[in-house]
Amino acid sequence: MPQKKIYLLRAGFNGSKFQISEKLKEEINKIYELGLELAQPKAVCETYKIDSLPKELIPKSFEGVNSITFFVSTLGYEIDHYISNANTLSSMLMDAWASEAIEAFNESIDKKLRKDFGKGTRRFSPGYSDIDVRKNWDIVNNLLKTEVVVVNKDTGIITPRKSTVCMIGWYDE
Repeated sequence: MPQKKIYLLRAGFNGSKFQISEKLKEEINKIYELGLELAQPKAVCETYKIDSLPKELIPKSFEGVNSITFFVSTLGYEIDHYISNANTLSSMLMDAWASEAIEAFNESIDKKLRKDFGKGTRRFSPGYSDIDVRKNWDIVNNLLKTEVVVVNKDTGIITPRKSTVCMIGWYDE
């Protein structure tokens, strides 16, 4: 899960510029611990040979790869529920915590995959560069065939909110 320093930076506390009151420190720590309790991290991964994939799912920057691992990751709906129903400060802190938590979770998946597969591309998500964010739906429903998240087919938006679709291309197997 996220480092407290990174969580605080995401929440807007820029290093030593701010004096944080004891009451605020208590809230920051409470949200950090609550995030650990509420998070239900799940991931689904699958690796495909490059020639078995539709061209529109292969980023131009993945030229020369032999296969691509697609994965979807989520922290689950409890985090969303909390963010939607808590007071403004608690919601903002939980949103920051969860943003860093999903990134830390993705980083752990990335490291494990690189250990297993070797040299690969950078981790990439639809919506950046040349893969349309609406391809999230195709990846989740047609490739990964999972219900761990729900993707709006028209927009590519994923729920729960703290969820991602990622891919990494592999040069050697």
